[in-house]
Formats: sequence, C-alpha cells, structure tokens
Amino acid sequence: MEKCYTVAETVKLTGVKSYVLRYWEDELSIPVGRNELGHRCYTQDDIQLFLNIKELKNRGLQLRAIHDLLPKLVKKEAVEVTAPGEQDKIQLLELESLEKEEKENRGALQDGELENGEALKEKTDPKILEFQEILERLITQELHAKKEGEERWRTLDEAIRRQQMARREAAAVSEKNKKRK
Repeated sequence: MEKCYTVAETVKLTGVKSYVLRYWEDELSIPVGRNELGHRCYTQDDIQLFLNIKELKNRGLQLRAIHDLLPKLVKKEAVEVTAPGEQDKIQLLELESLEKEEKENRGALQDGELENGEALKEKTDPKILEFQEILERLITQELHAKKEGEERWRTLDEAIRRQQMARREAAAVSEKNKKRK
C-alpha cells in the first residue's frame, strides 16, 4: 500500500499552503483520496503533481493553461515510494543532470561538434522534448491571448477618452452660452 501523507506533511514537502492545495484540487479537478476519517490523503504522485503545478505557476502559466497540460503531468506508471523529501532530491538530481547535458549539447552545437538540431534532439529524452513543445505552445497561446486582451482594453480606453473629450467640449459650449446671457 502506498504511503499516505497528511495535509501538513504535503504542505511541508511542496512548500504550498493548504488552502492553495485545496484551490488547485477544485480548479484543476484533481481527485485526492481520503482516509477512513474523511481527511485528505495525498500520495507521492499527488505531491509530485503539486510540485509540477507549482513550477509551472512560477514560470507564469495560468491555471487554465495548466489544466490543459494536466493529462501530460499525470504519470501513468507507478512511482517508487521513498522517504519524504527523498523523491524531491532524486528528481532534483535528474533535473540537474538534464540541464548539464543540455548545456553540453548547446556548447557542442556552438563548437560545431553537432551538425544539426536533429543530433541534439536524439540526445535529449523525447518526453522532455514533448513537454518543452507543449510549454512553448501554451506560452505562445497565453501571450497571444494577452495581446488580444490588451488590444480590447486599448480600444475601450480610446472610446472613454473620446467620450470624455466630447463632454468637456459640451461643458465648454454650455459655459460660453451662460456667459453670453
């Protein structure tokens, strides 16, 4: 049976406040198990999912974008259960080694050791490449949506300014007519 972490333990492991965990559960429709008393019971997979969500939030993604990514974040295979904090250390080491390999590959590209980008892709894990592509697509979508939103607000601002100018002109004409009388 997989270890069950309490809310307090999960807060310590993830660094995310309990009310934020509950909010994410609701907004992202994350099913969380319960124990016999009805208390939340988080698994190592749940904790890893929250850490992934936290990282994506730190990179500036909104929850609706993360919601679209959620199926990719949820792992289908079983994860080895380790002591609290141990899994984080393992993943941190894996991430550091991947970053080191990526830096080496970039250096090799600059030095001309690799002839094209395909050779770089062959050396990198396909899951990481897929994840990067998804992130890039979502970030592009968010930037496009933000640009459209800014355009809409800019148009609204211009309409308000025109209305204010018309009111000022009407007030000036009205004031001029009062002075003539």
